[in-house]
Amino acid sequence: MGRNSPPNITSISFYISFMRRKTMNEKKVAIFLHIPKSAGSTLRSILKKNYDSQELRIGNREEMIESLKNLSKEEMEKIKCINGHVLFGIHDYLNERPYNYYTMLRDPIEHVISEYYFIVRKPNNISYEKVKSMSFEEFVLSEEFTGRTSNRQTFFISGGAKDAIEIAKENLKNYFSIVGITEMFDESIYLFAKELGWEDYYYKKKNVTKSRPSREDFPAHLIEIIKKNNELDIELYNYGKQLLEEKIENLGNKKRGKMEQFIQKQDRINKSTKN
Repeated sequence: MGRNSPPNITSISFYISFMRRKTMNEKKVAIFLHIPKSAGSTLRSILKKNYDSQELRIGNREEMIESLKNLSKEEMEKIKCINGHVLFGIHDYLNERPYNYYTMLRDPIEHVISEYYFIVRKPNNISYEKVKSMSFEEFVLSEEFTGRTSNRQTFFISGGAKDAIEIAKENLKNYFSIVGITEMFDESIYLFAKELGWEDYYYKKKNVTKSRPSREDFPAHLIEIIKKNNELDIELYNYGKQLLEEKIENLGNKKRGKMEQFIQKQDRINKSTKN
């Protein structure tokens, strides 16, 4: 553009719109609801690079509630992000601050498989002593661990009502600004980063359950049991994936191109860290 050329109105309008959205999002608390074994540890490492200790609050439900209750007004105003194994509804403890929810959903069958192998390979896990002598099938069939093997994601997203699939779906639609998908992790991270203004969002994978069997290694009847036990989570996952795909579809060619560049560079990072 020459010195005397008229300004590009379209570019200016886009920039103003972008900055307005960015400012609005900076004022809102970003609540990252971390469902266990859904790539949350890797996501947390990214959050720590983009928020300082006063801006980021990390914790499980009980400790998060207690922490938020005891914050001063000044401390509460500094919070930009919450992350942890919290249920939908944690916003009730934000003293009426505006907020947006974010999360990562995972294929329910992969979720259950990962949960079992994570426990049996972690002697410090609270359930290790009981689970270490169980086969995977015994774990899946155990009533004691139903909370970990049956519709767990619906439980988190609905706010603690395990069978409330319609509530969970309404929450995703109305309160979650972006629903990430573990199997589309890089696409999800890119959208989170652009909405929230993250400057550094390349990552190294954290807390990955190594060398575990895939679903193809298990008998068909056992996979069918997992599917039946997680019918609500499967419905929720498919709905969340649809929401994410719609977000990507609406990006426009230029932004989709930049997303692909990010994915390709991240793929090179992943390959280099394996060597």
